[in-house]
Order: sequence, then structure tokens, then C-alpha cells
Amino acid sequence: MTTTTVSPGQPSALAPLLDRLRAPGHPRPAVDPELAGGLREWLEDALAEAVGALAVDAPDVRVRKDALTQVLVCEGHFAASRAAPRVVTVELARGSLVDALFRQWVTVGEIGEPLTDSLAALATEDGGDGVVAFVAEIPAERRRALAAELAAHVARIRGDWPVPSPAWLPRTQERVMVPLVGGRVVLSGVVDLALGGPALDQASVCLVEVKSGARRVEHRADLHFYALLETMRSGAPPFRVATYYSATGELDVESIGEDVLVGALQRVVAATTKMCRLAAGAAPVLTPNPLCAWCAGLPGCVPGQRRSGTSVPRSTGGDGGDDPPEVAS
Repeated sequence: MTTTTVSPGQPSALAPLLDRLRAPGHPRPAVDPELAGGLREWLEDALAEAVGALAVDAPDVRVRKDALTQVLVCEGHFAASRAAPRVVTVELARGSLVDALFRQWVTVGEIGEPLTDSLAALATEDGGDGVVAFVAEIPAERRRALAAELAAHVARIRGDWPVPSPAWLPRTQERVMVPLVGGRVVLSGVVDLALGGPALDQASVCLVEVKSGARRVEHRADLHFYALLETMRSGAPPFRVATYYSATGELDVESIGEDVLVGALQRVVAATTKMCRLAAGAAPVLTPNPLCAWCAGLPGCVPGQRRSGTSVPRSTGGDGGDDPPEVAS
């Protein structure tokens, strides 16, 4: 199998994608040595009261990108999502499988049979949180359709992405954790691809998320959250973040400035304060919204039933269900 590797300064038909991410020839933003510490101090001061209300033996509050969106949309939706068992759908499985194939392409530069390779990769990760078992149990016709979808995504990835040279310092599944307030709050995320190494004087890291589905308004907010985590972890903000949509080849690229980081911080404070209040035993505030029809807590939520016109939650995507709409958080 042919592998295309692009090194810094090397021309290639595939180089424009990496050029959009790395912006060669353009000056990088200077790093403010006090920025990361100032952001952390701001966060800890803003969360001190909410954390202080937690019981001494209460579990740490874990803040991830999905939790941020859910609790800001509706505290009841957040609580119900945490209490309900995880349900694997075709769309969720496809996303996990595409992520595995993207990692394989970026790191190895070879993909054989997409469904086989991706299932093998997830099997080494404790079954991909139920994805391997789910795919094994779906009807053969649906499995063939899923295999065809994966092949289309792989064709797009191969056509769009060169295999980055080691000089780019590519890291896949980059896990970032930032403990706050004595570890009582932990911000965490897993970035699909990080390029470049942290620098003391100039921002040099680019973070990339891969999505197998359609564009959603929360995708950009997710990347802003990851930019905040990277800033506090390494002391320097990423200079760019991007979302790559493997179904269409779209690449949504954004430069990171202090205004983006402050906006992400304010969003984290608002969401984490709610999560701490719920962890301290407060009843969730119910906020009817377009996601009510898909909420696991709908059977016991009168405002949600009024909003959706039913007490039976819809299934999500792929199996005769409908995908939930975008909801800005």
C-alpha cells in the first residue's frame, strides 16, 4: 500500500490540508508566560464556593466535553444521561470505528479491510466500550452497510490526509487532564490528533478532532474546551484547532486567541458550578429544549413531555430513529 508522508517544507498534492493546520511561513502568536497561571487561578477562585459545598467524601467532579454541553442545556438531561445505561447506536459505533481507522492511518499509513481493522483495534481497548459486541449482533445486511460506510470514510481520509512526518510530533488519542481545587474538580479530554510540541515563546500546537457525522454547533465549543485544557497543561495555548469531517472532507480551522480561552473558561465555570450543585444533592433544574424527545429522563419529566408531546424517548440515529437537533449551549 502506498503511504504519502509530508515533511515540513516538502511539496505535495496533500500538503494543503497540513498547511491549513500548521500555517507555514506565518508568525505564531507569542506566549504570555502568565496566561496559563492566570486562567487556572481564575477557575479555582470561581469554583471555590461550589466545591466547598461538596461533602468531604463526595467523588471528584469530572468535567468532560459532553458533560459541559448536557448540563448547560438541561440539568435534568445531564442527570438522566449519567444514570441511564450507555446505549450503542449505529452512529456511535461508526464514530468509534472511524476514529480507530484515522488513528491507524495517521500512525501506520496502512489500512486493510476497514471494518476488520477497526474492530480489531477496538477489541484491544476492552471492546471499544461495547462497540465490538454491538457490531457482532446487528443483522448481516446492516453490518454490510456499515462496512460500506467505513470504506467511504477511509477513501476520504486517504485522499485528504498525508501521514505526518515524525518531525510534526503527531500524537493520537492525546489525553489531557487538569485537576483543580485540590483535585476535587478534574477537567479532562482526549484529542484525536495533536501536532507540534509546546513551546515557551511561541504557540506551536494544533489540535484536531475527527467527526464521522454532520457538523454540529457544539463541535467548536468542544475544541475551545480542549484549547483551554492544553493551555493550562503545557503553559502555552494551541495556535490552531480544527474539526475534520470524514464524510465530506471539510476541515473547520480556527485560530486561538485569549478571547476564545476566556469564553471557554466562562463556559466551564457555568457548567462545573451546576455539576457541583447536583453532586451536593440539589435537585436538577429542568429546562425544556429541543433535546427533550431524546432524553432518557423523559418518562419522569413533565416539562419535557409538554415540550416533546410524548413520554416515550426516541431512539438515536441509524436504526429507524432520528438524530437529535443541534442545541447551542
